[in-house]
Order: sequence, then C-alpha cells, then structure tokens
Amino acid sequence: MSRLTRAGWAGVATLLAFLAVPAHSDTTIGPRAQPPYPDWLVMRMETLRRQDPKAMLLGDSLIAGWPPDLARRLFDAEPMNFGAGGDTTGNLLWRVQRSFGPGMRLESVLLLVGTNDLPNRSAAEIAGAIGAITMDVKRSAPGACITLLTLLPRRDGNAIFAERIAEVNRRLTALATPGLRVVDANTPLRDACPAEGPCPLYKDPVHLTRAGYERLTAVIGKAGC
Repeated sequence: MSRLTRAGWAGVATLLAFLAVPAHSDTTIGPRAQPPYPDWLVMRMETLRRQDPKAMLLGDSLIAGWPPDLARRLFDAEPMNFGAGGDTTGNLLWRVQRSFGPGMRLESVLLLVGTNDLPNRSAAEIAGAIGAITMDVKRSAPGACITLLTLLPRRDGNAIFAERIAEVNRRLTALATPGLRVVDANTPLRDACPAEGPCPLYKDPVHLTRAGYERLTAVIGKAGC
C-alpha cells in the first residue's frame, strides 16, 4: 500500500490542475488512507491494463455491492467490478489515473460515484470531479461508451444533502454527449419509496437491497450509448 500511496501523492498537484474546479480543503485527491484498499483491489489496479476488460463498473460501495448476476445483464461482455466502498470522486479519479492507460479496448462503462463527497464538497466540485473521471476514461479508451448514473437519493433526512444531490444531478445531466449517456437513477428510487419510514429498496440510508439494484438494472437496460 505504501508504494501506491507514494505514487498517488506524487500526482496530487497534477490531478488538481486537471480537475479545473476548486478543491475543498478537506478533500483528498488521491488514495484513501483509512480503511486501506484490500489486496484484491490493489492487484486489480496493478494488472488492469494487462487484463484489458471490455466492460467495467466504476464507483464506490454502491457499485461494489452490485449483484454480479444483475451486473451481467447490463453488458454484452463479462464486466469487471472496480467499485470500492468509501471512495470519493477524488479517490476514484486517482484509481482511474493509476490503473488505466492508452490503447485500452474498453467498450462499456457504468459509473456511479459522489455520495461520499456530499459532506465536504460543493455540487460544482462533485460534478466537476465526475466529469474529470469520464474524460480520463475516454483518454484511455476513446471507443468506450460511458453510462453515468445520477446520484441516488439518501434516506438520512439531511435536507442539505438532498439539495446538493439535486444540484449535482442537474450538472451531470448537462454532461451528456455522444459516447456519454446520463441515466436518471434518482427519480425511480425516490418515486418508489415513501417520504418517511422504511423502503424495501434500501437496506440503510445509503445502500440498496437486491430489490433496489433490480430496479436500477431495469432502468438502465443496457450500459450503452
């Protein structure tokens, strides 16, 4: 892990310049310090270019928890899950810049990240970092189609987070271009859940049950442009 950390911090200045958005003083653009990335994910990062997958899921715990059988429905090829619980947009950007490289044959990507940034970053910063991730993926795999999901509702009753999610999602919608499809993942979950009380699509205020993933999988259809 120390070797990864040294490599990540060496590129912090470059990453901040690349983001072209103001960085919050509490935001780390680099590898997560605690908890450290598990060995299997470190290995996946170090060998990604050699594996050269055709389909990938990118994001935080909401991606990491996507049931494999449902994930396979989204792609024409067997997907690699590149999700990491606890990741912010800055963490994922670091992992992409560390692991991806020119000439990848990646065809389809599903991207969902940003909920862990809500306490410390503005909507503009979160959306800007997500945009930077999509651009970096495109640099490595120009032919890839990216399906970008908007931030999901949180059921923790935090009105500030709800307002920030809505603003992030408005900004993400504006990123749609040929090769970058933006899917509204927020409305189907919000409409299916009561304003108060438990919802069968959520197992806690942030994470989904299998029923929640089934609903999202149906909304997405195929991860393609």
